[in-house]
Amino acid sequence: MKGRDESYSFLEHLEELRRRIIYILIIISISSLGAYKFYPKILKFINLPLKKYQPQPVFTNPVEPFLNIFKLSIFTGALVSLPLILYQIWIFVSPAFTERERRVFKWIFILFPIFFYIGISFGFFIFVPLTLKILFSFGKGMQPFISIGYYLNFIFLFSFSLGILFNLPVLIGGLSSAGIIDADFLISKRKFSVVGAFILSAVLTPTTDILTQIFLAIPILILYEISILFAKILKSK
Repeated sequence: MKGRDESYSFLEHLEELRRRIIYILIIISISSLGAYKFYPKILKFINLPLKKYQPQPVFTNPVEPFLNIFKLSIFTGALVSLPLILYQIWIFVSPAFTERERRVFKWIFILFPIFFYIGISFGFFIFVPLTLKILFSFGKGMQPFISIGYYLNFIFLFSFSLGILFNLPVLIGGLSSAGIIDADFLISKRKFSVVGAFILSAVLTPTTDILTQIFLAIPILILYEISILFAKILKSK
């Protein structure tokens, strides 16, 4: 059976790409409108880590509330609809794969949003509160005045970064299935992963407190071990 690369012309590829992009934009738009409808509850939820130090964020200019509600709605809409977005991407790219590649990448597309959501949850419920606690400990004797724009950027940055970081096993599994690396290589470099985990935790943590760095290095090391497992599983696919 011919793949799309053989049976489609260049213009047909572009037309299919355009169609998928339109579907993705429609999906994000609908999800964002739904998020906008519930933005007061979403904003109240996102403010939970900050509430201990400041009742609610402030705004410093008249347009800041509108811009940040818009940004929050788009981010939430894209986050909620991530599986549907990936499905549209899968429909476009899967015909170009061989049967073996299709089996492997199908699992990658399934696992990516799962690990992304786990990473974001870890970031929001554990990492962000811990980071705020550390940062606010330097502000004794000062009154916090955090703007909504800065706070949302802070939340989005750390949550998104950890969502990507938690997909390390998925990335490693993909590289293993492509024959670029294998589980034996990862096992042989395990001691370096410990050093790398502490370096990464030191970069992500705004403090020199060793206990905090250990706390953040542990999930990274767990991800590395899961990566070894994924490398073994996807290599055999």
